[in-house]
Amino acid sequence: MTQFNPYLKLSRLVIFTKEGEISYDEAFHAGVNIIRGHNSSGKSTISNFIFYVLGGDFKKWTTAAQSCGDVYAELEINSEMVTVKRTVSPNVRQPMSIFWGSYEESNANGSIGWEIYPFSRNEKSNRKSFSNSLFLALGLPELRGDMDSNITMHQILRLLYVDQKSLTLDLLMTESFDSSITRKTISDLLFGVYDDTLYSDEISLREAEKEQEIKKKQFEGIERILKSSDTETDPLVINNQIDDNTKETASIESYLETLRNEQNLENQKSEEDQLKILEIKTVLLQNRNELTKLQSEINEYEFEISDSNEFIRSLEKRAIALKNSLTTRESFSEIQITHCPNCLSPLDAPVDKEHCHLCKQQLPEDKGSSQIKRMQQEVDNQLRESRKLLQNKEHLLLELKSKFPAIEQTVRQLQRDLNDSLRTVRSSRDERYDELLVKTGELRSENDHLVKQLRAIEQIDVLRKELAILATKIESLRISISSKRQDQNRKLQSSFEDIRNQSLRLLHSDLGRQPEFSTGSNVKIDFEKNTFSLDGENNFSESSNVYLKNSVRFGVFFTSLNMEFFRLPRFVLCDNIEDKGMEPVRSQSFQKEVVSMSNESDVEHQIIITTSMIAPELDNTDMCVGEFYTETQKTLKNID
Repeated sequence: MTQFNPYLKLSRLVIFTKEGEISYDEAFHAGVNIIRGHNSSGKSTISNFIFYVLGGDFKKWTTAAQSCGDVYAELEINSEMVTVKRTVSPNVRQPMSIFWGSYEESNANGSIGWEIYPFSRNEKSNRKSFSNSLFLALGLPELRGDMDSNITMHQILRLLYVDQKSLTLDLLMTESFDSSITRKTISDLLFGVYDDTLYSDEISLREAEKEQEIKKKQFEGIERILKSSDTETDPLVINNQIDDNTKETASIESYLETLRNEQNLENQKSEEDQLKILEIKTVLLQNRNELTKLQSEINEYEFEISDSNEFIRSLEKRAIALKNSLTTRESFSEIQITHCPNCLSPLDAPVDKEHCHLCKQQLPEDKGSSQIKRMQQEVDNQLRESRKLLQNKEHLLLELKSKFPAIEQTVRQLQRDLNDSLRTVRSSRDERYDELLVKTGELRSENDHLVKQLRAIEQIDVLRKELAILATKIESLRISISSKRQDQNRKLQSSFEDIRNQSLRLLHSDLGRQPEFSTGSNVKIDFEKNTFSLDGENNFSESSNVYLKNSVRFGVFFTSLNMEFFRLPRFVLCDNIEDKGMEPVRSQSFQKEVVSMSNESDVEHQIIITTSMIAPELDNTDMCVGEFYTETQKTLKNID
């Protein structure tokens, strides 16, 4: 069969009592799985355990369930075996342990190889949650912003689990604290329209537009000041003026030196002058040392950031290589070798799919891919930690660089003060000498002003270039966003059309108990409002409302088998087929139609349903999981 990823299959569920005895141990298979038995025999308890061990947040345990301890689930995720474990607790947000291999392998390894993940990501340590880990294994895109912490396996399972406790007219599992944004993100993610690159583009566009607005104000402000002050704006003219002033200053200083030599000016400075010079030197030395230390720290952080970026790039390449390796393994595993590659003679068919087509030997359980999955998780952890450290380093570097200009300016000013003190302190002064000193001060001041003016002009030129680059970037981002949104709309339209068709097939197969179901033509679902309707109505009898809800939810599921771009993991768990007084014959008709639709699909999938009214044609078939449970022979064993 064809496999669309992501794909999730429950292969085995094992539940232990608090005393360590096995209370439930059953194998599950691809296709339809039916848990059957009388009412109050524990079928819903098993459904809740499946929901819980897959990552659902559940605490309303029955008395029997409260006697249980650890719950294990052997899963097949995108062709790879994974075993997960959670401990039954009245407290919410319990962690999950993950072992990359089969349940039997996890038993053989004891505590070795298990990794414990919290329910939610730790912002301080940047430790990822079990949802992050499972999303990576499933191949779901990385969620950005607040959604990274809001969208968990629990939220995903709200669309995969049709439970009895939710309100009949709620599309997703009912929650006390819920938001339309969360529900919309769940649908976008599982319908395959959530695009993390689109989110990145939208963030980049907002940042670019904000930066453009700031730079425009800076550009207009500087330009307005220059125009209002009637200042020269030609850099060549300003540079020539600075050169002339510098030459004149050098000429005056040379002349002053000559005067000092000719007039035998006293070089002995007063004690007050000496003290002033010493103070300036001391402060100057301190600031120079601070500037040198700061520059050294800046150089060090720049080197570390460059090294970190290179390390992150190598990790990203490794992550891509691991992903490609898995894809290659999956591709080659599907190739059926029917002829000998040497002599081209036809090969006998293997015993089963667990044996090699070529040599007929037993294939290893994980085919080496579980190790790749473990390595993927390790690389993902390293990437998250490295990016967090890099962000901290970049923040520190920015702080250091922001201190540098002020200290550098202070050093320059102190050096000028020291030079002036060393030149001007003398025992006697003449009027000509003082005039020349004043002139040099004026020239230096004019040059300082001209340099600032030149910097302002240069800044305008830089801003003009940056604004042009930003304009190009913004236009490119808008085109990219528009294209991706069009692709989203195309996918959504085709998805909703197929959901309508799949839901109507189930509704039209009803036994005429609700006439509108036979003639209905338009099924609509609204994730933001958490509801659904048939031809604009959903106010039918309670049993018909249940039938409509189940038809819609299975409609979404069967659409995932038709749309390769869907990210719903081709898994559905339904504990709600017979709710609200459903007639046995009506429930059985629904069961048979679901089985028929399942058999028609050549895409790997798993359906798990519970029923107390199993269709006779389906009873005691390979689809049934476990025995027929009763009030005396319940699902959970060894419970006091």
